[in-house]
Amino acid sequence: MQVSNPYLGYKILFEAMVKFSAGISMIKNLEELPLEISLHLKYLINFQEFNYYFIKENKVDCLWVNQTGKASYSTCSLDQLDAFAQQVLESGVPASKYCKVSKTSIHSWKFYNENNHFSLLLIRSHSDNPFADKSIPLIKVVNKILSARIENLNMVQLIHFQNQKLARLTTALQAKNKEIEALNRKQESTIIEKTSRLKDSNSKLKGLIQFNSHQLREPLTRVIDMVAIKDDLPVEEYISDILPLLSESVLDLDRAIIEVVQRSEVFDNEEN
Repeated sequence: MQVSNPYLGYKILFEAMVKFSAGISMIKNLEELPLEISLHLKYLINFQEFNYYFIKENKVDCLWVNQTGKASYSTCSLDQLDAFAQQVLESGVPASKYCKVSKTSIHSWKFYNENNHFSLLLIRSHSDNPFADKSIPLIKVVNKILSARIENLNMVQLIHFQNQKLARLTTALQAKNKEIEALNRKQESTIIEKTSRLKDSNSKLKGLIQFNSHQLREPLTRVIDMVAIKDDLPVEEYISDILPLLSESVLDLDRAIIEVVQRSEVFDNEEN
């Protein structure tokens, strides 16, 4: 649109740039960015198609807008760009070409941005409404705004991805901690149970030892004593008086041994 008053023209241009910058800064994801560009760019420059490529290593964020308001976002690799774009990327020199059939011109610029990133901007315009060289300073400002916002959105996306990854790792770690806690509780319960069983076993074993000592020792002592006095008594007296007692003591000793064996078997069965 032609404006006769230069001041009014600059005012309109300034307001359009403010709206463009403010709109871009409000975008929350890359997919919405082309549509926001289409709303404001037509008030800044003449174009039929606007292509913007933000390049980081081999990944390319591709923004496309046409004058009818259609817009799209996609990603590609460097080797998927067309020959003209590849030429400008390699040379770094602004270039343009004209197509007689479609009566359109393509202008392209390569920009070096911060953090070793760069961008490529292509504008196709019709001869009825050509791109004006006086708009080149605006192109540089547009690149500054877009490159800064795309880098910021990529960083936000990366942080979001890392946060999701961290959340997954945290969930997995919490699950592992719960498994470890459950295992520790189980082991603690097992240790307490085994300790209790060991104490019980020790008590029973102590009782068994005391029983064995008492039950076996008494008849065995009687047998030993009666055998010891064999040579001190006449044979007839020993046979008549002591031998019956010796037989009784041997039987007591046998019964004690049987009871000890039975108690030991019960103890072994309880342990198993």
